[in-house]
Formats: sequence, structure tokens, C-alpha cells
Amino acid sequence: MKIAIVGAGLTGLRCAMELKEFVKLKVFEKNSVGGLVSSFCNGYCIEKFYHHAFRTDEELLNLIKKLGLGSKLVWKTVKVGFAKDGKIYSLSTPLEILRYPYMSIFDKFKLAMFTIRSRKKKFEEFDDIEALKALKEELGEKLLENFFIPMLNAKFGENSKQVSYAWLLARVAIRSNRKLKGEEIGYLRHGFHQMVERMCDEVEIVREGAKIKRNGKWNVNGEDFDAVVFTAPLPELGELLNKFNFPEIRYQSSVCALLSLKKSLSDVYWINVDKANFGAIIEHTNFMPFEDYGENLVYLASYTTPESNFFRLRDEEIERLFLKDLEKFGVKSEDVNWIRIFKAKFSSPIYEKGFLKKITPYKVSDGFYVAGMTSKPNYPERSMNGSLTAGKEVAEQIKRDLGL
Repeated sequence: MKIAIVGAGLTGLRCAMELKEFVKLKVFEKNSVGGLVSSFCNGYCIEKFYHHAFRTDEELLNLIKKLGLGSKLVWKTVKVGFAKDGKIYSLSTPLEILRYPYMSIFDKFKLAMFTIRSRKKKFEEFDDIEALKALKEELGEKLLENFFIPMLNAKFGENSKQVSYAWLLARVAIRSNRKLKGEEIGYLRHGFHQMVERMCDEVEIVREGAKIKRNGKWNVNGEDFDAVVFTAPLPELGELLNKFNFPEIRYQSSVCALLSLKKSLSDVYWINVDKANFGAIIEHTNFMPFEDYGENLVYLASYTTPESNFFRLRDEEIERLFLKDLEKFGVKSEDVNWIRIFKAKFSSPIYEKGFLKKITPYKVSDGFYVAGMTSKPNYPERSMNGSLTAGKEVAEQIKRDLGL
């Protein structure tokens, strides 16, 4: 029995882990192994796009233990904040939130109550409702304008008006694991590349794109297989996308800069930014020890669409725009040791209202399976945990279907 897996991201690798004892496998990957969790190495390794774990990430945490990396998983309480008019405000403690000048005491109270209520709601029930419309009705115009619109614009850009309330409720619930001094998150010290490398053990990875055809059996790059598991973004299916009659799913793109700075920007880990070419500043070395890297490492995260002019800019142009915006925070070009730009054309679906109806089943045809960002475990937001769960679940279905 031969199975081809297209895509060596977390979903593809997790699927391979489950199937490798039962079948002959080949995993095809034209880009970096690990997908969005692939790493940049510079005497140390760090993810090209920022990552961290949550206490609720059951599949991710179990896998880390299974791979013998449990002792490297660390949990820390980090500061989060907001940048407005060139100034960074930590919003990590109750006192800091009370002092924040761009929100009234009454709005702060409403926001706190909204966070508590969000944890109790079944977000699937709000899939057909626009987030902005629901927030305006529940919290009012002022809180919407001052807090939520900048956050949604930073995450979804011009598509923020279409985002479902289900996405926002789940986002608030996931990110509200707050302690008195900030938010608790986890990380695999020295990088998630360690997890990716162990997932690759005893798995044959072919470093090339996959051309899929059907000629009785499924054929990938001229070789016949009994089944194919497609874990790459759906637009990369090419002509097969229309054959399977998938609903239209729009994607967003990620443009992420990783910088080394001569001095720390602040003591805040995650900073949402208003009115800049990047929507968030993530200072990684306010999370993991400076000594692990020997330099201050900062991500600048921007979200756009594959069709946007911004995504098509050359790396040098994006660097110039990002560094210009950093000047608002007192960072000059001479303060930057180096900068690298990383892009992901299809980094996530846009979770529009009604997205629940667009979730793809694992089995779409005899011998052809799809798993990844559009699978149920990644609703209403894709994550490492959701991608791993999708890989495990599609493998379980294949084993049932093929009697393995």
C-alpha cells in the first residue's frame, strides 16, 4: 500500500507519523519543511513566523511529550500592550489597564465583562454574524473604534468587515488566559524546529512540488499511489480544485519581518500597533531568554492578501516601510543589526461569516483526502494544535477506509 502526502507542514507530518508503520509513504514538499513553523537558523534556530502554545493545546502538548521534548516546554507570563501615537502602553496588569488613557473606565469595565462572557459562549452559534456589527451592538461605537477595529484591521486588513463573530469570540476566549501580571503562553525552548525534526524521523520527504493526476490510480509526479493526502493550501490544487467542487475560500497572506536590534524595544512581548504597515510587534526575547540567542529578536507582523500590492513588494521595499514605521518608536536604522523578510502566500483562510459551511471533509473522493487549514480542528482560527489534530484525524480515517 502506497500513500502520497502533499505538504510537509504540521498536518502532513502528523499524518505521516500515524501512517508510516502501516504503508509505504512519500511526503512531497516544494518549500520549507515545517510550513509556517519552519525556522531561520543563525547560530541558533527561530521560527520564521512567531509561534507560541496555549494550555488548551492538547494535541500539541501531547505530541511534544511523545517526542521526548516535554522538559523543553516552558510556560511564562508575558506582557501585552498597545501602541498608539508612537507610545507603547502595557496592558498587562489591572492597574496598567486602568491607567490606559484612550479608554474610559466604563468602557474598560464593559470590555472586561465581554471577555468573561466570551469564554462561556458557543462560538459556532455566531458563525453567520459579522463581528463588527455584533460588537457595535454589544459594546458601542467608541469601544469598537478605539479597541476592536485596530485589532481587526491589523489581522485582516480590508477584509475585516467580513470576519465572523465566531472567530472573534474564540480569539478572545483563547487569548484570555490572563494572570495578574500578563498572559500565560508556552514555547519549546530553543525552537519548535526540534519538534519538526523529530516528526520527520523515518519519513521519506521528496523536496519537490507535486503534480497530481488520476489514471485509474492516483499519480504524483509519474508515480502511482493508492491514496493521496493533500495538506497544502487549497489554491495549490490547481485544476483539481474545480473538479472537487470546493466552496470558494479566500485566503490572507502573512508578511513577517524578523529583526535583530542593538537594544530592547520595550519590556512588552506582544504589542498591537495602530496605523502602521505592520499590525503587531512581538519581541521574542521578552519571552525567551536573551542568552539563548545573544541578540534582541523582534518580529513585525503584517497580514494582507495574495492579490495585494503590498504582498508583491520586493523584500527591500518592505524593509524600508517597516523600518520607517519603527522610527515612531525611537528605532533608527543604525539600531538594527539585520532584518529578514518572510512571506506566506496562503497563511490562513479569512474566517468570514458563514465559514462553518465551507469546512472541507477529509475524504473528498475515492483515495483522495484533504486536511489542513480548512479542516474542522482549525475552525475558527488555524493553529499548530488544529493543524496537528487535522493530520491525526485524517490518518485515522484513512486507516479505517483502507482497513489498516
